[in-house]
Amino acid sequence: MATFNKKISKKATTTDSFFGSMVREIYPAVVENSNALARQVSLLEYPLGEYMHCNTPWAEVDHVLMPKRMGVHAHWILVHLDIRNRCLNVYNSCCATIRDGEVRADVQPFALVIPHLMANIDVWQPVIVNGIQRIEPLVVNLVHDIPQQSNRTDCGVFVIKYAEYFMNNNMERMPNPFDATSERIYLASQLYKHGLHKINEGYESDLDFLSRRERKARKGANKK
Repeated sequence: MATFNKKISKKATTTDSFFGSMVREIYPAVVENSNALARQVSLLEYPLGEYMHCNTPWAEVDHVLMPKRMGVHAHWILVHLDIRNRCLNVYNSCCATIRDGEVRADVQPFALVIPHLMANIDVWQPVIVNGIQRIEPLVVNLVHDIPQQSNRTDCGVFVIKYAEYFMNNNMERMPNPFDATSERIYLASQLYKHGLHKINEGYESDLDFLSRRERKARKGANKK
């Protein structure tokens, strides 16, 4: 939707579940040494828009919508990186059983690692404090008063719908209570409709079907 839907005004992109795993793994090393990201080629490809198909460089968007699986709980949350305001807004559909403190602790690796990612690709610059360069962690905001799931299995649907309503700039119109079963059917129909639209409009590019290595090679050749 963010890439192809002309009706959406928000400039946004996304990540996949591997991004969260990579961030969690590198986090202890970044705490010890801020230069630890230099060799993390795959992780650095995300903000450059080179890791996933139909992705956009983070330097060209205002929002990054990231699905994240919490480490302790088998639970998915939506982490929204607001690039202009340099903060993370977190959407949790199970506030009754997964408390704010647990969510904050789980998102902390994102809050620390992402600013270093942005600095590594020269989108953000370190701040100077007493003559010393520092990269400050992101502020974490927990979004409340949003529809909540009534079981332990619907978190994935909620993450998708949180992102969709945000993209359409009508988060306040998300139904509450929320019928996850009906939304699963609606999501399936959306995917089918999107596939037909791509066929009829013919807007997909061959870059959507190339490997990351091939796409990077083409981009490099175009720059030359």
